[in-house]
Amino acid sequence: MDVNMPQSFKTIEIRDINEEIIDKVLLLYLINKVNERGELRGITKLMKLIFFAEKEMVEDKVKGFNYSFFKWHLGPFTPEVYWDLDYLMENELATEHEFIELTDHGKGLLKGIKPFLEENCDIMRYIEKVAETYSNVWVSELMDLAYETKVEIIPSKTKAKIKDVPKGNYLLTKLSEIEANRVFEIDEEWLETFDTLLDREEYNSLMEAMESARTTESKKVEIYEL
Repeated sequence: MDVNMPQSFKTIEIRDINEEIIDKVLLLYLINKVNERGELRGITKLMKLIFFAEKEMVEDKVKGFNYSFFKWHLGPFTPEVYWDLDYLMENELATEHEFIELTDHGKGLLKGIKPFLEENCDIMRYIEKVAETYSNVWVSELMDLAYETKVEIIPSKTKAKIKDVPKGNYLLTKLSEIEANRVFEIDEEWLETFDTLLDREEYNSLMEAMESARTTESKKVEIYEL
């Protein structure tokens, strides 16, 4: 995605590697939940749903999504969602034709990590609420709702409706762990597992190594079958 981002985007605190992994997992979950209840037609709808979910998280001091949104042509926007969606499609976890939806591989990954997601159910409920509320809402209506949404303009801390915010101004930024009262719980071992499962090439290499180990009667290693 080629977009002339505001200069401030280069100075805003960018996501670290762990935050990027978490965002991809939550993005998979959101895409799946929306398609269970309705249809996810286009990146603009996806962008607005993520914005609504993260806004509620930030207001409640919950660190789930870690995207930074600014005002652009169609309201709240971040190129980070494009980057993550491209990654999911390149690794055969999601696809975009008539709708944005998960592949069988993507659905299998979510099924495999279901116990872990349940441990973070108080964060996942923000995504579930957005999916329940907006899955069947047309993108034009979502855009109208977004434009009427009040935000605290960064860095002035004044409040205004998004439609009145100058283009290029930030609307929402990620929480730091210090600011948050609740953080998406994940340990280093899980992060490494997620990183491997999200990367199709690494996943295939791991499965090939496991198959080789089985044929040489090595110690059996188990991993989710996706």
